[in-house]
Amino acid sequence: MSMRYRKRKPYRDDGDDEDANEAPLADGTLTRLVAQKKDLNRISLFIDGAFAFGIHQDVMIAHPLAKGQRLTVADQEALRRADAVLRAKTKALDMLGRKARTTKEIRDKLRQTGFADDVADDVIARFLDLGYLDDHAYATQYVRTRFRVKGYGPQRLRQELYKRGVPREVIDEVLAEETEDLDLIEAARAHAEKRWPSLVAREPDPRKRQRKLTDFLVRRGFSFDIIRAVLEELDEE
Repeated sequence: MSMRYRKRKPYRDDGDDEDANEAPLADGTLTRLVAQKKDLNRISLFIDGAFAFGIHQDVMIAHPLAKGQRLTVADQEALRRADAVLRAKTKALDMLGRKARTTKEIRDKLRQTGFADDVADDVIARFLDLGYLDDHAYATQYVRTRFRVKGYGPQRLRQELYKRGVPREVIDEVLAEETEDLDLIEAARAHAEKRWPSLVAREPDPRKRQRKLTDFLVRRGFSFDIIRAVLEELDEE
C-alpha cells in the first residue's frame, strides 16, 4: 500500500494546537500527547515531533495510546473517524435536546455541518437502536399537537410531516391511526365560523364567498367532502 507523506511542522510546546491545522496522514511514531488549551477535553497528537491531529479524550480511552507507539495511516484514520462519530453524536444529541427531530432532519444537519455520510449513517443507526430517533413516534405526537392547537386537517398535516422528512408510509400509517377518532367536521367548522363573518362583510357574491371559504379550508388540510358538509351547514344557517 502506498504511503501518504506529510511535511513535518516545527515542534510546538504550547498545547494549543487546533484541529483545523491537521496535516495529511503518514506512518509515524507518536511522540507527544497534550491537552488543547481551548478545549481540555481534546488531546493533540504529535507524530514524529509534528502536530498531526486532535481527538476527544473519550476516543483515547477507547483506543489507548502511548508515547513511542507506531501509528500507521490506517490507525490514524480509525482514530479520526472515531472522533468524527463522537462529535457527530454530540451534535445530534444537542439538536434532540432542544426539540424532537426526524431522522432526515438529523442526517441533513450532520451533513451540513460537514460530517461524512458514513459517519452520519453510523450515528443515525445507533440512535435508532437506542430509540432516540423514531419517526413514527415523532409523527404521532406532531399530529396530536397540531390538531389540538391548530385544528389542521389531514392533508395539511401530511404536507408538514413530509417537509420534515417523515417517510410517506409512516405518514399514511400515523394519519390512519390518529384521525380515525377525530371530529374533522367539527375542526373544519371551527375554522369556517372564524372566517365566515369577514367573508360576508367583504364579499357580497355568495358563490365567491363559498369559493374563498373552500380555498381557505383546503389550505387548512380538509377534504372536499368535509368542506361540502360545512358549507351546507352554513347555507342552512
